[in-house]
Amino acid sequence: MGIYEELNVHTIINCSGKMTYLGSSVLSKEVGEAMVQAGGRYVSMDELMVRAGKKAAELCGSEDGMITCGASSGIIAAVAGIITRGNPLLTEQIPHPDTRKRQIILQKGHVIDFGAPIRQMIEVGGGIVREVGTVNKTNPYHIEESIGEETAAILYVQSHHAVQTDMVGLKEVTAIAASHGIPVIVDAAAEEDLRKYTAAGADLVIYSGAKALEGPTSGLVVGKHRYIEMCRAQSKGVCRSMKVGKENIAGLLKAMMLYEERQKSRKYRWDDILKCLYDGLKGLSEIKTEISPDSAGRAISRLKITVNREACRITALELDARLREGEPAVYARNHHADLGYIELDPRPMRLEDCGIVIDRIKEILKPERAE
Repeated sequence: MGIYEELNVHTIINCSGKMTYLGSSVLSKEVGEAMVQAGGRYVSMDELMVRAGKKAAELCGSEDGMITCGASSGIIAAVAGIITRGNPLLTEQIPHPDTRKRQIILQKGHVIDFGAPIRQMIEVGGGIVREVGTVNKTNPYHIEESIGEETAAILYVQSHHAVQTDMVGLKEVTAIAASHGIPVIVDAAAEEDLRKYTAAGADLVIYSGAKALEGPTSGLVVGKHRYIEMCRAQSKGVCRSMKVGKENIAGLLKAMMLYEERQKSRKYRWDDILKCLYDGLKGLSEIKTEISPDSAGRAISRLKITVNREACRITALELDARLREGEPAVYARNHHADLGYIELDPRPMRLEDCGIVIDRIKEILKPERAE
């Protein structure tokens, strides 16, 4: 009997994506073995943090790095590090440091909730949010004119949660920041490209270790050495409550070492799953199916299922709810269910899940056909 059965916790078929509330990722055998090996020995955690951070940075093409317990704690560490500059007294004072230089500029379209408000992460790190622009339009002058003596950094959010159009792009943001001598932090939690954002001029970039990287629950901050040193100093302050264990450090590094090689085979598997789902559901009058590219520009495609209300009594919202109620529960990507469609994400799926998902959708739709 496994731990989930022992606890009477139901496992599910995840067609939603690398979602935190669903456990983010399933660990490979190699990652699990690395975690067990690391858990069986004592080690100097300070030495491990420095060496593991540098190894992670090397894999990302960055100067230095710091492994955290998650991407959200990476935001806190980055903000606190830049505000305190590593000063031990200010570090002890976070989230209320005795300094005026605390403002973090954030485009209004980037003021997201990723499961918690990003504003809260900034404020826990001692920052004061300065929103600029509007929810559907930010111009470069909105950022330029907001920079002053109290500006500590600009936070740029690269996420499917954020507004994708009519925001100031990263290239222009880094140019503006450089002209004023202030750093840029990029929240790239779920992104797949580990080199793109530092190459674009970001000073610190934050990733989730448990999403695209398929590591254990963890996070990663990479970037310029002087800023990473400031982030590391926060382990004597606010980040003490967010410390990451040796097992998760080892697991994340192993996942990163395997990442590039496994990406190619993953994409072939995703294509096979998408084809299986598409072929199994095509021709149903109750729904329209199509392969849909990721709205945030990542190299991800999903099966978009739009409910045909003329041929079917239920809505996309109801279809999603019915899928979750079944045994096994099937969790689709329901971000746009109120607009009439759900999506099936192949990344967390196994090929053997396809038949179950196809049968469940057909079973739900069949009795709902309009007469």
